[in-house]
Amino acid sequence: MKKLFAPLYITALIVSLLIIVLVSCKKENAQPEPVVIKGADDITTAINDFRNLLGNLNTTPGATSGRREIDWDGVPDSLVGKALPDNFFNPTGPNASIARQRGLIYASGSGEFQVSKSNFANIDPASAGEFAAFSGTKTFANISTNGWPISFQVAGQTAVAFTKGVGMVLSDVDLPNSTSLEFFEDNKSLGKFFAPAHTATSNFSFLGVYFPGNERITRVEVKHDGILSDGQKDISAGGQHDLVIFDDFIYSEPQKH
Repeated sequence: MKKLFAPLYITALIVSLLIIVLVSCKKENAQPEPVVIKGADDITTAINDFRNLLGNLNTTPGATSGRREIDWDGVPDSLVGKALPDNFFNPTGPNASIARQRGLIYASGSGEFQVSKSNFANIDPASAGEFAAFSGTKTFANISTNGWPISFQVAGQTAVAFTKGVGMVLSDVDLPNSTSLEFFEDNKSLGKFFAPAHTATSNFSFLGVYFPGNERITRVEVKHDGILSDGQKDISAGGQHDLVIFDDFIYSEPQKH
């Protein structure tokens, strides 16, 4: 019995040690939960909380911390209602506008991005009363598809970059699971999060997500239910789709990946 007991005891001890090591490694590799800040209707507090989380506003290239913002009123009237260049908010080259070098780009061929001064009434007259601008007078949408990516570069450069947090203001999210932001680190999904639906008080929603651990956001997939250019009616007007548009984008300073 002693000869049999010893090998069994040693085997059990080895298994226990392996379990302890595996559990310890799992705890060390675990990432903290993302910080999700969202709000509907009066979204000012949620926006300011997200701004404070990211840090000071940067307006020129060269920063390594803090945040960037896009409110679309920097888009000239000559481009309103027209396809916005993929790199409009990160042009490069000797004559590039420094004020527009904010490190945010769109994938070529991922739809037609437009800015509007009429909440896209040029596409559908009903949109003028359905949507609203949160700041300034101009709003933003991808009018030709309901799933589109944004990615990041170092401000003023073409170097691929990552960010730690991204937030967006949305107009007229009617349904709680119709509009989402999915965050990726290269090809790995970091999670999908849904924008809250507005109530009768106003039609604004805000969703911001920050990853405090080692995870890095290199791409954000934006998805919504309807497509403006298809002539679809919003669900609030008897249609089958929850049409939305966007205003302010807020994100932490893009850093070289």
